[in-house]
Parts: sequence; structure tokens; C-alpha cells
Amino acid sequence: MTETQTAPPALPERGPERPPLSAYQRVSGVTEIDVLHDEVEPFAVGHDLQALDRAIPLNGSVNALGVGAVNLVWVRYGGGGVIVDTPPTDGEFAMCAPIAPMDFEYRNSKDHGTAGGSLVLSHDRPMRMKPDARLGCLVIATSTGRLTDYLADYLGDQPGLPLRFHDSESGAPALAPASIVEQTWRHVCGILDNGSHLHPLAARNMEEALLTAILLGLPHTATASLAEPPRRVPHYLATLIRDWVHAHYDEPIGVRDIAAAAGIGIRQLQVICRDQWGVTPTQLLRGVRLDNARSAILAAHSAPGVITKIAEAAGYMDLTRFGVHYRRRFGETPTQTLNHSRPVSRLTVAACGK
Repeated sequence: MTETQTAPPALPERGPERPPLSAYQRVSGVTEIDVLHDEVEPFAVGHDLQALDRAIPLNGSVNALGVGAVNLVWVRYGGGGVIVDTPPTDGEFAMCAPIAPMDFEYRNSKDHGTAGGSLVLSHDRPMRMKPDARLGCLVIATSTGRLTDYLADYLGDQPGLPLRFHDSESGAPALAPASIVEQTWRHVCGILDNGSHLHPLAARNMEEALLTAILLGLPHTATASLAEPPRRVPHYLATLIRDWVHAHYDEPIGVRDIAAAAGIGIRQLQVICRDQWGVTPTQLLRGVRLDNARSAILAAHSAPGVITKIAEAAGYMDLTRFGVHYRRRFGETPTQTLNHSRPVSRLTVAACGK
């Protein structure tokens, strides 16, 4: 299984007291439907709202941010709930990830169903949805152009057909299980919720993880191309790849940048990394950053917050996550490394000699 087909473990479902993207709240306790609409739309796609029961006041919240070219927005309307009407998305991509089952309908054909997982908004048909008033819905949005560019980088070639995602009732297969999409957005939201800000080094990897999950876990016109085996490339590129990562690890780069530097597609990069080092490109980049973090810890003097600063410089928003990766690579915690690096004082030497 390739890197992009291996999703991070799913995080536990969140209740209304801890919604996704809680660290990026924009509004809360809002009763005006127009305010909620205006907070969501810049992060999603054009849509209209209707209150299901005007006699019950809304009590809405919106959490949102952009991760590179991908927008994440969670909205809960509260009250009696709302109907969301969306026109065809055309050149935009938007996917709903309802936290609870959500009824939807294609308005022209009246075809309808209940979405319990990922629901891609149609590029050529208007839709209607009723998100759960209490738990709400997460929307992941980007442009089709951004997805097309990333697809070309992944394949190492331009796709033969315009990128179009199939509607939910088409029955078309995706390359990977649909669960990879939910696992990935939950993983990304979990990292974001544990950090105080979006670190530039982490942002690129999160964006690429979301784009990859969308392309692999949802059916579209390029699925067959993704299923073809990657073109073999010379393994002498491994030295170039390794040297380039060592030269640029402290910049906000991702797998796409590494592949571009080598003049190959992401799939070819995955083959080289697996065959040469037994790792994925993401693991290669992470390992170089951790190695340099270890060097920084060994050279550091013990002081409050020193490990936190080094972890942030390595692109980690969550100190616990940094500790897990660090211990997995070096067999000890960052604190243990810091303690080992302390010079022995004369007083300590004298005491030991007594």
C-alpha cells in the first residue's frame, strides 16, 4: 500500500461540546441566518439558507480556516435547523462531511438519500441538504483547478479528461475506500484543534493530505489513470532527492515540492523512497526535520519552553505529537535527550568524588 493510500487512524467522534476546528471559531451563539450564511460562504461555495421552523430561534456557530488552497468550515445552525440549497459548483469543489446523518436531494430529478459520510456537491445539478441542527456539518472546499494541478503532479503527467467528480448515486468506484477521506479530515482537524496556530511547515503537509484523500477516496474521471502503475524512474535520483530535502527541510515544503525538484511525479517519488529507504516521502521529510530537531536539543541549554520552540521550528503544532514521533525515531523523549546533553558541573563532579 502506498503512502497516500495509508490514512492516519480515525479520531473519536466529537460531540457538540467539542466540534471540529474549535481553535478557529469565527462566531458562536448567532441567531441571524444571514450572519451564518455570510460567515460560511467565503470558505465554502455559493448557497442559500432557509430556516426549517422560524418559530425556533437559531443558535449557530461557525469554525473555519484555510489550509493552503483547501478551506475547512464547520457550521452548526441550532434551533429548528435549516435547508441548504446549492447551485451546481461548476469550477469549484465542495464536499460535505456531516457529523450526523444528513438528508439530501438533487432538486431537478428529486433523487434523494441520506449521507452518513462524504457527500460531494454536484458540479452540474442543484442540491438541497438538511444538516443536523445540533451536530452540524464540516465542508471541505477548494477549486477544481487546484485539484487538477495536484493530480497532474501526482501522475507526473496531465490527466486525459477534465476532472469531474461523480455524484453519490452513480455507483462509480474510487481507487481507495471512502473511509480514507473521513480519516484524513478527522486527523487534520485533530492536529489543528491541539495547536494554537497553523504552522507553515505543517500547513503544506495537511493540504496535500486532504487533496490526496479526495483524489483517492472519491470517484472521478481520473480514477482509472490513478489505478495505472507508475512509470519507473532511475534510482540515481535518490541522491538528488535526499540532498534537496536536507537543503530545504526548514522551508514550508511538501511531497509535491520534493517531486518537482526531482522532475518526477509524486507516484514515482513514492517508489524511489520505498525502494531506497523503506519510507514514504512524508516520512523522509519528517525524519530529516526530527534529526535536525535532535541536533538542536543536544546543542540547547535547559530553559523553560526550549523543547516547545524546537518542536515548533520543526513544524509541530502539538508537543505531544512531536514527542511521539521523536521517541519512535530515537528511542527516548526530547526531555531525556535534553538531560543527556547537559554539561556536568564542577559541583556535580566534586559530589560524585566524595
